[in-house]
Amino acid sequence: MPRKRVLFLQLPQLDNDVPGRSENVPLAATYLSHAVLSSPETRHFEVLPHPAGTDRLNDHALADDIAAIKPDILAGTLYLWNIERFLAVAGLLKKRIPGLAVFVGGPEVSRGHPFLLNSPLIDAAATGEGEPVMPLMLRAWRLGKNPDLAAVAWRTPRGLKWGRKHVPSCDLSDLLPPADAPFNKPDAAGMAYMETSRGCPMRCAFCCYNQRRSTMSFMKPDDALRRIKVLQKRGAKEIRFIDPTFNSHPLFDEMLRGIARLNRAGKLAFFAEIRADTLTEAQADLLKAANFTDLEIGVQSRDPAVARLISRPMAPAALDRGIGFLAQRKRHLTLDIMCGLPGQTTEDIEASLKWAHGVPRATVQFLHTLLLPGTSLRDNSRRLGLEAQDRPPYRVLKTRSLTAKAILDAEQTSRKLARLAPDSPAARFAGRILPDLFPERIPVPLDEFVLDLPGRQNRTALLFSGSDLYANRKRIQNWISRAIEEEPRTLWQFVLAPENEEPLDLLDDLVLAIRNARPHWLDRLNPDPECRLVARRIFVQIPRSGLCRESWTAAAEGLLSAAFY
Repeated sequence: MPRKRVLFLQLPQLDNDVPGRSENVPLAATYLSHAVLSSPETRHFEVLPHPAGTDRLNDHALADDIAAIKPDILAGTLYLWNIERFLAVAGLLKKRIPGLAVFVGGPEVSRGHPFLLNSPLIDAAATGEGEPVMPLMLRAWRLGKNPDLAAVAWRTPRGLKWGRKHVPSCDLSDLLPPADAPFNKPDAAGMAYMETSRGCPMRCAFCCYNQRRSTMSFMKPDDALRRIKVLQKRGAKEIRFIDPTFNSHPLFDEMLRGIARLNRAGKLAFFAEIRADTLTEAQADLLKAANFTDLEIGVQSRDPAVARLISRPMAPAALDRGIGFLAQRKRHLTLDIMCGLPGQTTEDIEASLKWAHGVPRATVQFLHTLLLPGTSLRDNSRRLGLEAQDRPPYRVLKTRSLTAKAILDAEQTSRKLARLAPDSPAARFAGRILPDLFPERIPVPLDEFVLDLPGRQNRTALLFSGSDLYANRKRIQNWISRAIEEEPRTLWQFVLAPENEEPLDLLDDLVLAIRNARPHWLDRLNPDPECRLVARRIFVQIPRSGLCRESWTAAAEGLLSAAFY
């Protein structure tokens, strides 16, 4: 009897950075594949490779590719940025693959999720670590039985139902693939990822990780060094430790000494997230010797009262001392400052930002508080007076001590202090050369009906050209509405290529068509204080004939740059 086919799918987070590389690293798929292949269920199930077009195809094109390989089970790793899109793709596939089962896991899955568990598309959902439960879920599906696991919600005639039996937490070394596994390798740019601990010693109210695993498990330093050696031989240039708190490892000093010996030539660079308030000067020396060039430190707020409300220890003197050790050794730091925390005021946010910008060689990461499913902050949001978006990313919009305007003003303050534009802004919206256009550029006919929406990429530019685009504005508006309606999660560029100057009212009408559409994830993620949009944008390609005056081009640029970034 042929084995059933399982496809693990992790959809990427999209952005407008044309030359940028994807950071969609399907570690969960790697770990879960290993768990299945190491279990007795490997006799009954075949794990399909991650689809080659996952990072670049739009919803319908990706569904086409997946439908062609006919998986029996589609298992999605869900994050804030891909949960809605995964459900859309799963819906397309359910219509095309009879009997397809859809399993989901990942950080977004939790009891009491605002919409996921109400979806009729989901056949099973797992919360927490997937490696111990995935083989059990496959066995249960194969036998047609409910696994009755506390970490798993299983489809029943009355909807999804959580089980009762607890699966003990496993040792990290028993969960991870071996060091020399084929998929333990860096990406094309030389970036690799490593995990040396599971669990977190912190109990931050805004984080769900600590509520999924109450115990901690650590990789032995010798095992970690073996993995680093393998990655080094396979071309790694940088290794990013994905541990939530890297220096919580009880053998942290021993780990650093081993890495320093292995990396004497300094050819490998390392990144980790650490607690600075527990860092010693000797450990700062070891971090430098091992060539940890980048370190992230979650400060969140300098106000001890706010820190208490989010269950995060805060000792300003110890924090300053640890950061000082690293600054003296010229380590690049990323300091996280949050906005929208309970009890936080405008004064606290500004003071925290100014302090962070005063740290030498530091990059300040300004993060908006999110009411993530499965967190105590979300559970207690009404008591704490927090109001947030009802869809991902569940961003806090106002609090008892911060109005909606104050939160948007804080965003402006952070940008001014950092002297940074928003992520992936367009260099130019109107001009003969437009450096930010996506590679997939499709001319659209305005004088004929096209049955199928053109394009296969999840970042697509549609080009409208002609001598009287204003007269065709209704057709262009219809194309914009159709594109967004049929592929709402695609990043769209609508490029006008006029032969002559057009009334600027044309641009106003098209901007309005985009504003009237349902917001994209990217625009919900970072609402711009000036109400500019990022996911769907309009550009004007000026003809080389010179029929458009510089003043008209400047006016078009001004109008579009006020609407988009």
